[in-house]
Amino acid sequence: MAMRGGRKNLKRATEEKHITLQDGQGIMQVVSLRGANIIEVMDASGNKLLALFPAKIQKSMWIKRGSFVVVDESGKEKALESGSKVACLVSQVLFSKQVRELEKSPE
Repeated sequence: MAMRGGRKNLKRATEEKHITLQDGQGIMQVVSLRGANIIEVMDASGNKLLALFPAKIQKSMWIKRGSFVVVDESGKEKALESGSKVACLVSQVLFSKQVRELEKSPE
């Protein structure tokens, strides 16, 4: 799913109903938009983090408060130790159909 390439692959990934998360990825909810390409997200346990919303996703999809996103947290500890406030990177925006499928699935 984490295809490298242009916006065509991004849009194709949004049409998929079933989502498979890779190592270091998690689903988080958007709490607030901080401006430019920084958003505040909250994980399932209630921890709030700042995430980078890449330009290639930002130009093709909009998000708002309450949206769900797939976030790559692989460098989270390293980023927080170095003093960076941005801890993760948005890799995909989830739409309502995808969120409903996730709620129904036993995962």
